[in-house]
Parts: sequence; C-alpha cells; structure tokens
Amino acid sequence: MKTDSAAPTFTHGEQDELDRELMQVARDIAAVTWELKALNTVVIDLRGRVSYTDFVIVCTGTSERHVNALARRVDDAMREADRLPMGSEGTDSGQWALLDYGDIIVHIFHQASRKDYDLERMWSEAPRLELEDAPPELYGHFEAQQFPS
Repeated sequence: MKTDSAAPTFTHGEQDELDRELMQVARDIAAVTWELKALNTVVIDLRGRVSYTDFVIVCTGTSERHVNALARRVDDAMREADRLPMGSEGTDSGQWALLDYGDIIVHIFHQASRKDYDLERMWSEAPRLELEDAPPELYGHFEAQQFPS
C-alpha cells in the first residue's frame, strides 16, 4: 500500500541548508527588534522538540505603543523578505502580540505580560540561539525577565 505524505522530505544537506536559513531569519528578526529598542530578545531553538515550529522569538516592549510598533516593524520586515504570516494575534492590544510565520513564531510582550506568560521558563531546557551582535544595553532589564539561558 502506497501512502502520500504531505510533509516534504529533505536530504541531510538540504535540511542543513534549511536550518542555516531559518537561523539567519531568526537572527534577522532579533536585529529588527533591536532597531526599535526591544528589550531582552531571545531566540529559543525548538527544532526536534515540537512539531509546530522551529524557533520562538521573545522580546519586550516598554509600553503598549512600543509593543504595537515592534509587531508592525517585524511584520513589515518579514513581508519585505516575502515571508507572510500564517496568523497573528494581539497586534493592536499593546500587551502581547504573536506573529506566526510557521517555522518561526514571534512573541512581543509588554513587560508585565512577559512575566505572566513566562515562556522562557516553559522552554528552559531548550537551547537558545546565540545572538553575537546583541546590543548589551538592551539586555538585563526587568528582574522578572532575567531567566537563565
């Protein structure tokens, strides 16, 4: 009996190239958040841990307007790169915005909401993508957000 799988299959080399591309997109999103002074941006590597995404990016806006501006800017940058969202939520609430690009999900929180959702603790055993160009002045803010890597 032959079955057709909806999931594409990749050779090892193709998968490595896809992983490198996704890691670069995740780093590019982090850089976009830094442009608008998002705080404590982290990229959580969930490859092989969940089926619904490969990377989760979490960052903090300092006000409702900041959260909304970050969500708009990230979405604009992704659209410019021909990456359309599969869905988004909360982009006008100012407390939490979720942008779902399939392989990458972006969470932009207002500081109190980030503490409440505590995604970093939920994925505390998942590795973090090293962000070599991270501006140090945008990290270490808000005691509640100083989670171990």
